[in-house]
Amino acid sequence: MEKTRIRMISLGCAKNRVDSEFLLGRLQEAGMAIAGEEETADAVIVNTCSFLQSACEEAIDVILECAEQKRAGRVKAVLVSGCLPNRYGEDLAREMPEIDGVISPGAYDEVAEFVREALDKKSPSMLSGKGYLGSKAPRILTNAGHYAYIKISDGCDNRCSYCMIPDIRGPHASKSIEDVLDEAGRLVGAGVKELVVVAQDPTRYGTDLYGKPFLGELLKKIAEMDKLMWLRLMYAYPSRVDDELIGLFSDGLKGRLLPYLDLPMQHGSAKVLLAMNRLGNPESIIEVVEKLRRARPGFVIRTTFMVGFPGESESDFQELMDFIRIVRPQRAGVFRFSPEEGTLAASMPGQVPEEEKTEREREVMSLLADISLEYNESRIGEVTTVMVDGPSEESELLVAARSYAEAPEEDGHILIGDSTLAPGSVLKARITSAAEYDLGADVVE
Repeated sequence: MEKTRIRMISLGCAKNRVDSEFLLGRLQEAGMAIAGEEETADAVIVNTCSFLQSACEEAIDVILECAEQKRAGRVKAVLVSGCLPNRYGEDLAREMPEIDGVISPGAYDEVAEFVREALDKKSPSMLSGKGYLGSKAPRILTNAGHYAYIKISDGCDNRCSYCMIPDIRGPHASKSIEDVLDEAGRLVGAGVKELVVVAQDPTRYGTDLYGKPFLGELLKKIAEMDKLMWLRLMYAYPSRVDDELIGLFSDGLKGRLLPYLDLPMQHGSAKVLLAMNRLGNPESIIEVVEKLRRARPGFVIRTTFMVGFPGESESDFQELMDFIRIVRPQRAGVFRFSPEEGTLAASMPGQVPEEEKTEREREVMSLLADISLEYNESRIGEVTTVMVDGPSEESELLVAARSYAEAPEEDGHILIGDSTLAPGSVLKARITSAAEYDLGADVVE
């Protein structure tokens, strides 16, 4: 009997990627086959993001493209999972008759039954629970397998005034330390060399289970795994990066905890941060960054900034620019405020015109590009350990690699002129050239 074939399309963040990999694991466990991107399938699951309206629009576009494939006979059912069902519920299927079923993260362990019902034309709506931790669930990696994300919690309690995540993914919920270590052990045992710790708010990890922040203990336990090479932490809330966590970066945990941290700062104006309902202030963020840079030589800070928040004056914007010049994040991104329906910020007075947001975004991006270029140029001549991700999109003659200073799928690459190097290869390379985001390097024999 031929197996039911499922194709997965994962949209949005790395946390969603982890959910998609758990979905694939459950489907394979149920005896279904996983179809490639261009292969014919019985069903396609679009795992959606709905953090911003632009993400919702992207998801709808992809769903409609899949509906075209259904009309052409390439798939039998178009299914939708993830944050879009969490945000719009059964209304989503009613408004889009192209959809054959919706499932929210709380029902992911029943995904095989969901697919069977959809293929039987029952139009299932499995909408129980907003978050998913995947405890003890099988997982199929969707990359080359030398790095993997590990999601240690889901949901968020921060209630930033511009953000829908607490409504979309529910309250903060930590995965038990035993389950995280079990998953990490399975990943490392399968050949993963770099684990990237992700969550909506990893610095809150453990508070719900153990009555206190437990991220430090978790990182120490993961770093004890002998076959692990790199451990990277993303999305740490700046006001919760305490001296204990900074001390772990200083210690390095057997050289495995990388001197790299993603700290979403959002703004450099105290007034704007207060309106955003962000904890901390510009001075405290600067202090955390200075402590981290003292902890380890060459420490790399990654962050994100928002421009055009309601009430952001020209003076506030200049405070942001001055703040960036002080912090000088080596890796950073910027996005324009989006008035998301259901958030406090959407109805705040002083909404900034779109053309002003666009101009401020351009100015911030220009400054960040200059900082990135200066940092990259400072590395010319440096010999560093790199991990190869795979063929470069720039040229078939190059491979794309990363050092500790580049997070997968977020930052630029170190390009090496040896197309024979396999994904996951670890080697020494000398930086020979630098651009705003990518670097060039030669292999050190």
